[in-house]
Amino acid sequence: MLRYLTAGESHGPALTCIIEGLPAGMRVDVREIDAELARRQRVPGRGERMKIEQDAVKVLAGLRGGVTLGSPLCLQITNRDHVNWAESMHPELPSGAPKITCPRPGHADYPGMVKYGFDDARSVLERASARETALRTAIGAVARQALRQRGISIYSRVAELGPLTLGETDATEEVFRRAREHPLAVGAGKAKAAEELLAVCRKEAQSVGGIIEVAAFHLPVGLGSYVHADRRLDGQIAGALMSIPAVRGVAIGRAFAEARHAPGVPGDSLRYDPQKGIYYEGNANAGLAGGMTTGQPLLFSCAVKPIPTLAPGVTVDLATLKEACPVRERSDVTAVFAAAVVAEAVLAWVLLAAMLDSPAQWS
Repeated sequence: MLRYLTAGESHGPALTCIIEGLPAGMRVDVREIDAELARRQRVPGRGERMKIEQDAVKVLAGLRGGVTLGSPLCLQITNRDHVNWAESMHPELPSGAPKITCPRPGHADYPGMVKYGFDDARSVLERASARETALRTAIGAVARQALRQRGISIYSRVAELGPLTLGETDATEEVFRRAREHPLAVGAGKAKAAEELLAVCRKEAQSVGGIIEVAAFHLPVGLGSYVHADRRLDGQIAGALMSIPAVRGVAIGRAFAEARHAPGVPGDSLRYDPQKGIYYEGNANAGLAGGMTTGQPLLFSCAVKPIPTLAPGVTVDLATLKEACPVRERSDVTAVFAAAVVAEAVLAWVLLAAMLDSPAQWS
């Protein structure tokens, strides 16, 4: 069974993960993992933290000569910003930093404090931080390499940024490939409008959300299952995408537009060609039917909310029970572009697990 476990806090010494279940003999290029980490860091809308970090993965176990050993693969990413937090984040010595008793309403602070009985929100927000997605990007980069060796490619793009429509209607592999090469490969006019919107957000300490799309191409038919609910691939992918911080909604293809459409929306057709064999015509399925892949391009869209750190609202000081302003942490002006990279990693992981669960597809 393919699984992983991550550990680490946002300003702790490092982020670490263990991946279990990778087959022995799989080639892994660490430089490609670092390239994906760089993509996550160097997207539009990033804040000051990403000027400090230079994310790179260190392999601690499970790889020899660039080939997996079949044993757990252990990866680590150093937090360069830890030197500025060494005292308050020391694992053994008491923290000399003041306690954070004014939780941010839009974050995990308050429910996390209640759940674990903390009187300091720092003990919650350090782990709840989206910094953890650096590890998931690295994990997904490993999965992406395995999938690419079998001809499967994964991409993402930002379709909407706040009120701006950026993505082309045609969700072809070439369109997604251009978006991978540059997050704002959307035409000069649209790119300028997006840059201006982000500049306004940065100046006015505001945040903007958007819609991202993530796609996989050249998948085999039959990954997933219709037999058991928990093995349906649509549910697995949707759940994984929803686990990305700031993602608040997930749709398969154009599901919500189709739900609002007048009666009679056409579906797909099955055709036969002597050269191609049996194939689907159209892609209303968005790559999934009955919880299984159809062989068509797989397409999911995700709604990403504005980052609530920049719209903190009003809170209660848990030490005095009086109305207060929430604690302010450094923040990006948008999570949309970074979330698109993370969504690729998350999708790659789920698809690799599905491939390994189907021996005929993996062999």
